[in-house]
Amino acid sequence: MRLTLSNSRGWVIIRTVFFSLFYLYLWMVVNPHLIYYGCGEITNFPVFYKGWAFFNEVVPHPGGPIKYLSDFLSQLLYYSWAGAFVLTVHALLICVFTGYYLKKIGITRPRIISIIPSILLLITYNGYTYYFTTALALLAALVFASIYVRIAPKDKVLNVLLFLFLSVVLYLIAAGAYLYFSLLCCIYEIFFRRRFLAGLLYGALAVCVGYIVGVLVFKVSLIDAYSELLPFSWKIADYTHPGKLIEAIYTLYLLIPFIAIVFALWGLFTQHRFFLLRIKGAGRTKSGKSKHKRIAPDKPIASYKSKISACSEPLFLFAIAASTVIFFFHSERKAAFEVDYYLGNKEWKKVLEIGQRYQNNDHIVHALNRALYHLGLLPSDMFCYKQNLRSFMLSASEEGHSPWNKIGTYYDLGAINKCECVLADSLEKYGERPELIKKLAIVRIAKNDIPSARIYLEALNKTLFYSGWASDCLKQLDADPNMSGDEEIQRLRSVMLHENKGELEFLVEEMFIDLLKRNSKNRMAFEYLMAFYMLMGDTDGFIQNIDRLDDFNYPQIPRHYQEAILSYIYLTKNMSDLQGRRININSLNRFKEFMRVVEFYGNNRQAAFYELVKDYSDTYYFYYMYRVSGLQNE
Repeated sequence: MRLTLSNSRGWVIIRTVFFSLFYLYLWMVVNPHLIYYGCGEITNFPVFYKGWAFFNEVVPHPGGPIKYLSDFLSQLLYYSWAGAFVLTVHALLICVFTGYYLKKIGITRPRIISIIPSILLLITYNGYTYYFTTALALLAALVFASIYVRIAPKDKVLNVLLFLFLSVVLYLIAAGAYLYFSLLCCIYEIFFRRRFLAGLLYGALAVCVGYIVGVLVFKVSLIDAYSELLPFSWKIADYTHPGKLIEAIYTLYLLIPFIAIVFALWGLFTQHRFFLLRIKGAGRTKSGKSKHKRIAPDKPIASYKSKISACSEPLFLFAIAASTVIFFFHSERKAAFEVDYYLGNKEWKKVLEIGQRYQNNDHIVHALNRALYHLGLLPSDMFCYKQNLRSFMLSASEEGHSPWNKIGTYYDLGAINKCECVLADSLEKYGERPELIKKLAIVRIAKNDIPSARIYLEALNKTLFYSGWASDCLKQLDADPNMSGDEEIQRLRSVMLHENKGELEFLVEEMFIDLLKRNSKNRMAFEYLMAFYMLMGDTDGFIQNIDRLDDFNYPQIPRHYQEAILSYIYLTKNMSDLQGRRININSLNRFKEFMRVVEFYGNNRQAAFYELVKDYSDTYYFYYMYRVSGLQNE
C-alpha cells in the first residue's frame, strides 16, 4: 500500500523515526548536561529543592505548577540521556497537540506543519539556551485549547462557561499562557464556527480573568498578570541578548495562530468563489440538479488530495531538520560549555584538547592555561598557544567577562576572599546553582566559619544530585569540625590569604606576591606570577623572582623560563645569577638562530616575522618581540 502522510500508520512511522533521531542528536551531540552547568552563559536555569517548603513557595501562585514541574524536569538535564528524553518528549507532545488542534479546525494536510515547533525548539537547544519553562507553558496552553475544541458544546451559555472554567484553571497553572489559549479559542470561534460575537466576548473575558484572578486575588502586578511565563515577559527580556535565540521562541508562539488564520482566510476565499457560482445558477441540468459537485459542509478546509510522492514529504522534513541543525550549530559556543564542564570535573587533558581548536576565545584560553598548570606544562608549553594578557586572569575591569570563569582559578590559587566575592556575585546573577553553593560551603569550611557552611550544606542537602556529598560533609563536620582529615580543606588553609582587599585595591601581580608570602610553596601562584611577567614583557620582574625556583623541584629550568632568561641577557647585557642552574644547549642554539634571522633583517621586523613565525612562534622571545604566539599550526 502506498505510504503517504495522509496515511495514519505512515505518519506514525515518520514521526517515530524523526523523534528518535531528535533524541539521539540531543543526547550524543548537544549534550544537555552542558546546558545544566551553564558555563556562566545561562542565567535563568532554575533551582529545585526537595520538600514541602520549596513546594509551598512556588506552587500557590499563578503559573506555580508549571514553574515547579519545569524546575524539577530541568534538573534531569544533569544526565544527558535523561535530559534528552525530557526535551524530546516535550517536543513530541507539542507536535501531537499542535496537530490535533489544527485537525480539529479543519487543517489536516500537510501534517508536516506540526513538526515545525520541534525544529524551533531544536534551534534553541542547539544554541545552548534555556527557554524550557515558557515552552512548557505553551504546551499547557495547547493541551487546554485541544480540550476546548474537542468538547465545546453547541449551547452558547455552556460554551462560555467552559471557556471561563478552562481559562481560570489554566491561569492558575500557567499564568500568562492562558492568553495564548484564549487566542486559539477566539480563532476557532471566529473563523471556524463563524461565531464572531463569541470570539470577541472571549477576548474580553480573557482580559477580565487576568485582572480579577491575577491582580485582585493574587496581588500580582498588572504587567506580570498578563505576561508571566510568556516569552514576551520583561523577565525573559532581562536575560535575553543578541545570540540567545529568543526569536525562535517568539516564532514558536506565533506559528500556530498565524497558520490557523491563513488557512481560515483561504477557506473563506474558496467558499466565497463557490457561493458566487451557485448564485448564478450555473450548470443546471434538466432535472434541476447541478453539474457541479456540492462540497460537503463538514469537509476540512485543507483536505485537498496530496500530489506529493510517498517519500518526498519525509525527505523534505528531514532536510529541514538537518539544515536547521547545521545552520544553527555554534561549535565555539559548545566548546566553551564543554571546557567549563571539564574544568569542573578536573578533566585537564580534554580541556587542552578543546582549547587547541579555539584559541581566539579569551575564556577558553583562560581555561587552557589553568589546564596547562595542572598538567605541569604551563612554564614549558604556554606559548605554544595564542596568549594575551586580556585572557590570562579575565580582569574584572574587562566588559563581557563573566565572573563565573574566574571562580576556579581563584580557588586553585588560594585567593579565597576573591573566590568568595566572585561566588557571591555569581549567586546573585545566576541564582542558587548547586555548584556555586558547594564551592561556598567549602570556602566557609576552609575559613572555619562552620555555622555559615552548615547553612549552605543544608540547602545543598535538599537538591537532587548534590545531597549525597552534602550529607557526607555534614557527617564529617559533626565528627571533626576542623576537617583535619580532608586534604583539600587543609590545602586551602595552607595557601589562603587572610586579609580581604576591596576590588579597587586588587592587583593581579600583588595577589600572586601575597600568596607566595603566605606560602612560598604555592606552585600555582609562582607559575602564574612568572607567566604574568612574561605576558607583560617585564623581564626585570621575571629575573627578580627566578631564585624562587629553589622552592620547587623542577628537574631543570622550564623551557619558557630559559627563553625569558636569554631574552633578558640579550637585552640588558647582564648575566643573570642562575645559582648553578644551566641553560639547555638546544634552547641556547635555538635562540642564537632566532637572533641571527632578526639581525639579518635589521629594522624590517615585518619581513623577519614571516621568516620566524613557522619555527619560533611557540617561544617566549617571539612573543616578546611581536606580542603574539602559537601561530605555528596556522
